[in-house]
Amino acid sequence: MARQQSRLGMIEREILAELSGGDLLIGFLCSARSTRRMYKIARERALQRYRTKKAIERLVLKGWVMQESETLSITSAGTRMLDTTIERTRISLKATRWDGKWRIVAFDIPEELSALRYQVRAILKRAGFIRLQQSVWIFPHECRELSELIKSDTRLSKHVLYGVLEHVDESERLRRHFFPEKK
Repeated sequence: MARQQSRLGMIEREILAELSGGDLLIGFLCSARSTRRMYKIARERALQRYRTKKAIERLVLKGWVMQESETLSITSAGTRMLDTTIERTRISLKATRWDGKWRIVAFDIPEELSALRYQVRAILKRAGFIRLQQSVWIFPHECRELSELIKSDTRLSKHVLYGVLEHVDESERLRRHFFPEKK
């Protein structure tokens, strides 16, 4: 008697596809190349979490940030420190000789954190930055400290970038803005 070949239904095909996909995934994950890459990514993430945790501990220890369970908030001392840093950054425009490099702070803050986005813009404006593009702000002197203070809010740390550039298009316009007395 001939054996009747059974047909696979849609659910059976999906189950078999999932199982074979899982086998492919496990095979990939067990290869040496992917294991090294996954280890590197896990290590980078762990290091970032550790650095963030230590930074928060330092801010709490200094009294600039208050931590209540999972919530962080800036204290009045922290606000004063931020104001001092902003003022120091503004003063650097007149007191420091320009090294010819531009500092940028760029951010891509999600919509659910829009209130923080407005605060970041206000801080950068007060410090003397000018907007180069929508969320890219530029300044001619060292301002990493201000950038780090902005990023100290754990909700912002992964959305704010700091960089140093040697050349920017329209640099003549920027020079006239920051150094009006120089030609």
